[in-house]
Amino acid sequence: MDDNKLEAKLLKIKALAERGEGGERESAIKLYNKLLKKYDIDEASLQKDSLHKHWFAYEGDIEENLLVQIFYMVTGDSEYFRRHSRTHGDQCGCMCTDFERTEIAFYFEFYKGALQQELEAFLMAFKLKNHLFPDESARCYVPEEDAPAEAEVYTDILIKAQKMAEDIDKSNPVRMIESEVPAE
Repeated sequence: MDDNKLEAKLLKIKALAERGEGGERESAIKLYNKLLKKYDIDEASLQKDSLHKHWFAYEGDIEENLLVQIFYMVTGDSEYFRRHSRTHGDQCGCMCTDFERTEIAFYFEFYKGALQQELEAFLMAFKLKNHLFPDESARCYVPEEDAPAEAEVYTDILIKAQKMAEDIDKSNPVRMIESEVPAE
């Protein structure tokens, strides 16, 4: 393993050891110490304390919001920078150490996946609450018993979505239209 990949891996494991909980934290500490010993690395050599501006790519407003929150979580500093380039797309940056950069990248990838799962469940809950499914009046309506069975993958999401739907306010397009019609 080349030195940069090893250092990046060690920094991710160390971040997990510092912020993890319970058994996850203990496992990370053991693995971190094992790798330090195996590759004969001095822990002090991993502590690069100089601050640099580091950039992270994201897609869309929600990912940007998540990334900025992770900057704040890791560094404690709420200041960040934005830029757009043709080759790298939208990016946010912050002043951080190399260790913090690795920690930010690790948490961003992890929480981006977790957020995507939650957004899928929320979207399903929103569709359920607002009955955004075809009925008999739809041109291509297929009765539910004739429709193809949902994949088992959706079962957990559907259960979660049904629970979420209970707390979502139902939207009503008729009320919106009525409120826009001027009174006579």
